[in-house]
Amino acid sequence: MSKVQDRKNIVKKIENAAALYREKLVGKRFIYVFDNRYIEVIYKAENFRHLTGVETFLTARRFYSYAARRILATSQVSFSSSHPYDLCLRKLQHINEVAEMAGSESFILEEIKTNTKSYKFGTTDLNFTLCMNRELDSQGNEKGDCFIVQSLRDGDCFKKSKDVYVVTHILSRSNDKKKYTDLLYMDQSATIQDLPANILELIDEGLISKS
Repeated sequence: MSKVQDRKNIVKKIENAAALYREKLVGKRFIYVFDNRYIEVIYKAENFRHLTGVETFLTARRFYSYAARRILATSQVSFSSSHPYDLCLRKLQHINEVAEMAGSESFILEEIKTNTKSYKFGTTDLNFTLCMNRELDSQGNEKGDCFIVQSLRDGDCFKKSKDVYVVTHILSRSNDKKKYTDLLYMDQSATIQDLPANILELIDEGLISKS
């Protein structure tokens, strides 16, 4: 396949992934329960570019905007030894699988250390890992109460993490809702009613009563 065709192929896949990212992930908040603890997670528009693994001169926000509007040009993406075409293809496939992982068995990894960066948490289905940190302000201080998905790693990061936990519950809500309204996944041995009180406070009463 020629380099031109490579770029046409990857652009189409990026645009498809951006559409799914916008539909299923952006504008929502997810809660992962494990070890009787929880973390809240969001997917930001400006992090989409990094998740794809391609090189581009576009800003993160513009890259996502162009991809979501399906006006991304082939001249706006490229590959290199550090951003190879084959790896980009695998990462884009994983982006398409992220929404599915939110509704299936997965693991939480704590204290992940890679060659280039450390992450407080990650979630994996063994095929790929989403790495998360708190968002920082211009002074380097943590802001917000959620973890931000910042990186997508091809494969699991078990050996790179300090601890591994089974996820017992995954719930979601729209950003305009105050409490979690959708149960995406629950371990067969778990219930909602048995969750710690501090987690139950975050869940819509209607969901608790019908579960």
